[in-house]
Amino acid sequence: MIRIERRILSPTAINTYLACPRKFYLRYIKKLPGRPSIHLIRGSLVHKTLHDFHVNLSRIIPYNDPEAIGTALIGIFQRHWQAEKTALESLGLSQERLEYYRRDSADMLTNYARWFAGQRAPPVVDATELKIFSGKLRLMGVIDAVKIQGGETFLTDYKTSKSTSITEDITRQAIIYALLYQDRYGDIPAAVYIHFLRDPKDPAVLYMDDVQLEYGKILIDAIRNKTGTTDEKDYPCTCGGTCDRDFITGP
Repeated sequence: MIRIERRILSPTAINTYLACPRKFYLRYIKKLPGRPSIHLIRGSLVHKTLHDFHVNLSRIIPYNDPEAIGTALIGIFQRHWQAEKTALESLGLSQERLEYYRRDSADMLTNYARWFAGQRAPPVVDATELKIFSGKLRLMGVIDAVKIQGGETFLTDYKTSKSTSITEDITRQAIIYALLYQDRYGDIPAAVYIHFLRDPKDPAVLYMDDVQLEYGKILIDAIRNKTGTTDEKDYPCTCGGTCDRDFITGP
C-alpha cells in the first residue's frame, strides 16, 4: 500500500467513495475524464441560472409576481442553454430528447418562481455559489445559497434529480456543508434546506446540531483514512461494474 498526503475531500467525493470505491479511484486518483451526460449539463445550467437570478435580479423584480420571476429565470436559462449548444449536441441525443430536457428544466425554474413568489417576504439570499475550502478539515465544497435571518444561518442545496426524497447521500452532503460553513464563519447553520426543484412546495429541512457535525467529522476522517493510498487494489468495485461506464478510458 502506497500512502500519500492527506487528501482534500468534498461532499461529492465522499458520497462517490461510499457508493463505489472503484469509482472514487477512477475519478479522484486516476483522474479519468467523466463521460458528459444531459443530467450533469442541465443540472449545471439550472444552478447557474439560479445563481445569476439571485445576483442580478432577485432584488429588483416584484418578488410576489410568479410570472415576472419565471420569465426572468427562463430567459437566463435559455441564454445558458444556447451557450452550451455544442456540448449538448455532442451527447448524441435527438432534438426531440434535447427539447424534452430543456422544457423539463424550464418547468423546474417555473416551480421555483412559484415558490419564490409565495413567500411572505422576499426570499433573496445573502450569498450564492459560496465556495469554501477548509485547510483544517482538508475539505472543500460549494454551497448553493446562504440566507441569514433573525440571527440564524440557513443553507440551501438545489436538487434537479427525479427523486424528491431525502436520501443518506443528501443528508451527508448537508452535514458537510454545515461543517464547512462553521469552519469558515464560526457559526453552526440552524438548518440546511433541500430545495427539490421538481416540487413547488417549500424545501425540505434538515436541522443541524453538534451531534450531526460530530458525525460528519468522524465520517470525513474515516473516508480519508480509506483513501490515503494510490493502490488500485484498495478500491474494490461495489456497484457491479457500472462505474467504469462513467469514464472515458481511451482516445
